[in-house]
Amino acid sequence: MHRLTLALLWASLPLSAQAQQRDTIVVRAQLPRDVAVEVVSLFNATTTLRTTERTDIAVGRDVAGDVAVLDGPLTIAGHVAGRVLAINSDVILARGARIDGDLLVVGGEVEGSEGAVIGGELRIYHAPLRYTQQGDQLVASIDETSVEEPWWRRFERRGHRNYNRLEVASAGAYNRVEGLPVRMGPVLYRDQGWGHFRLDATAVVRTESSFASSTPDVGHDVRFEARAGRQFGASVGGRIYDVVDGVEDWQLSNAEVALASFFFHRDYRDYYGRHGGQLFAALRATENADLTLSYSDERWRARATRNPFAFTLNGISWRDNPQLDAGRFHLANLTLHVDTRNDELHPRDGWYLLADYERGAGRIDVAGPTSPNARLTGAGTTRYHRIFVDARRYNRIAPNAQLNMRLVTGGWLSGDPLPLERRLSIDGPGTIPGFDFRSVEGIDVGTCSEAGAPPGRPAQCERVALAQLEYRNDLRISVSRGSGAQRRTPLRLDGAWVFFADAGRGWLVNAPASPLNVGRQDLPALSSYRTDIGAGLDFDLLGVYVAKALSVPKEPPNVFLRVRRRF
Repeated sequence: MHRLTLALLWASLPLSAQAQQRDTIVVRAQLPRDVAVEVVSLFNATTTLRTTERTDIAVGRDVAGDVAVLDGPLTIAGHVAGRVLAINSDVILARGARIDGDLLVVGGEVEGSEGAVIGGELRIYHAPLRYTQQGDQLVASIDETSVEEPWWRRFERRGHRNYNRLEVASAGAYNRVEGLPVRMGPVLYRDQGWGHFRLDATAVVRTESSFASSTPDVGHDVRFEARAGRQFGASVGGRIYDVVDGVEDWQLSNAEVALASFFFHRDYRDYYGRHGGQLFAALRATENADLTLSYSDERWRARATRNPFAFTLNGISWRDNPQLDAGRFHLANLTLHVDTRNDELHPRDGWYLLADYERGAGRIDVAGPTSPNARLTGAGTTRYHRIFVDARRYNRIAPNAQLNMRLVTGGWLSGDPLPLERRLSIDGPGTIPGFDFRSVEGIDVGTCSEAGAPPGRPAQCERVALAQLEYRNDLRISVSRGSGAQRRTPLRLDGAWVFFADAGRGWLVNAPASPLNVGRQDLPALSSYRTDIGAGLDFDLLGVYVAKALSVPKEPPNVFLRVRRRF
C-alpha cells in the first residue's frame, strides 16, 4: 500500500502543466522532440532573419519575413510580417507591436502580450533548447536531453469535441486524516458548438479509512456543469459531495502539504468533513475575470487523526487534528476571480485577485473546544458574514528583475462569531516563515491562542492581515565546453535570487475578555505584528530559503523548502 501511495502522490504533483488562454499554449516539461525539430528547422531556414544577440525592432520598422533570435533578449515595438522565434531568450512586446504570424518562445518568457497584436498562435515552452552548432546551423541535442511528447498530450491537442474517460487522480493533499484521497469515476464531456456539458461522477477512496472493516469511509464528488460561450460566457451547474476539506488552503498548495506530510511527518493544515450539495452560476464577462454565485446546504463534522505512513519520523505521533464545530450550515458565496498574469506558475507581470464574500447560517450541534476567551458562545444557531481577499501584483522592473507584492486580509464582518471552520491564522512557512508553525506558547497573535489552547491548536483568529514583499533577480548557471562548432553546454540551470519581507497577525473582535481582542472598527498596533526577512534560491520546481524573525529577535533562523514560488 505504501508503494502505491507514493506513486499516486508523485503523480499528483504539478511537475508539468499546460495552460491555454486565448490562442496561447504554455508547456512546462522537457522540450518535446517534435518541438525541438521545428525550432531548429525554422532557425536554420535561409529565409529567416537570424541573430544571436540582443535585438530591438523599433517603432516604425517593418520586417518582411520570419525572425529568429538565439540568446537574445528580443524587444519588438514595430511590425513583423512573418513568424517570430526566440530560443533561450525572453521576448518583450511594446504596446502596439504587431506580429502577423506565430510567436514561438523556447526557454524564455513573454512580457507585454496584452498590448500587442499576435495574428497567429503564441506558444511558450519554458524548457530550454539543448543544441550544438555546426557552422551557422543549429543541431538539437535530441538524443541526450529531449523526450518525445507524451501520447496523452498529443491526444489532448487533437481538439476532440466529445470524450468519455475513466479518471483516477488525487482528490487532495496527502494528510494525517485521510492518508491519500483518490477519486475514481467517469468523466463525460460534450461540445455543442455554442458551449459544452460536463459531468464528473467520482467516488473518493481514502487510503487510511476506506478499507477499514469497522468504519468504511468512502466519499463521493459528483459535479455537473453546462456552459454557454467559450472565451466569454456563462455557466450553471450543481454538485453533491462527501469530502474532507482543509480549513485554510490559501497558505500552501496541495503539493507542498502532501510533500511535507509524506516526507517530513508535518501536516500544515487542519481538516473537517463536508457532506451536502451546491448550486452555482458563473459569469465570465472578460477573458481575465469571472464572477461566481453559489448556494450550499451541507453538514460539517469533525475528523479524527489517523496514522498514515511518513517517510521520516514515522515513530512519533502526528499533531492532533483539532475537533472543529459540527452542524448543518447554509452558505451563500459570491466569488470574484481576476487573473491578468502573463504566466500562472511563473508570473512576470500582472494582477491576481481572489475576493470571496460568504453569508453563513445554520446550527452548531457540537462546538469544538477553543482557548478560554476565543469566543463567548458555542453550540446553537448562528448567522455570520465573512470576507476573504488575496490580492497580488507582479512587476517586472527590469528584463531580469521583479518586485512582487501580496496582501491577504479578511475575516468576520458582522453577525455571530465565526465557526472554527471559518477562522484564520498567520502561521508557518506560507505566511511568516521566520516563525515555526504552531510554535508560540501563551498569547499568540498568529493563531489567536492563549494558555490552555485545545489539542492541535486550531486557527482561532476572526480577522487577519498579511503583507508580503519580494524582489527576484534571474540567476542562470551554465557550464560550456569548447568553442565555435565544438561548443557544448552540458549543464544549464535557470533560477532566481529571492529576497523577501513579511508582516502580519491575527486578532479577535467578539471576545472582549481576551487580550487578543481589538475593536470592530479598529486595527491592531503596528508594533504587535509579526515580521521577518529572508532570502533564497528558486530553481523553478524547488526553492530553498532562510528566514529570520525581526519582531522576536530571539527566534533562530528557519530554513525551509517551497515547491514552485512563495506566491
